[in-house]
Amino acid sequence: MSSPTLIGNTLREARMSRGLDISECAEATFIRARYLAAIEDGRFDDLPDPAYVAGFVRSYAEHLGVDLDGLAEPDRDLPVRREPEHAGRPVYLQVSRTRTRARGGAGVAWASWVALLVLVTVAIIALALWLGVFDAPAMTP
Repeated sequence: MSSPTLIGNTLREARMSRGLDISECAEATFIRARYLAAIEDGRFDDLPDPAYVAGFVRSYAEHLGVDLDGLAEPDRDLPVRREPEHAGRPVYLQVSRTRTRARGGAGVAWASWVALLVLVTVAIIALALWLGVFDAPAMTP
């Protein structure tokens, strides 16, 4: 296993021998300059997540044309961030229900209008019956 400083120094020397600025490498590799600086300094704990360490180192080395075969196997040999203190403890989440629009929103709106129309029609018919609009006129001889 290689030391992080050996890997970082090798990459820094390769970058400097090519006359590249760390910001140019960051732009070319799509890796933030502060992460490239952390790799060069051997500060792998400063990288965002252990899953990124091997990929960042491999991409940076490939960009600089450095062969890591003699230095390290990125997926196995590179040191990664320690487990956080709260690792293994249960995590409790508070779940709340949110009111969402009903499925088929246009269908629900249409049904609401139909129900309103039926209610208004029934109300008009009931009023007409109460007022006697439908009563037959009295036949007078």
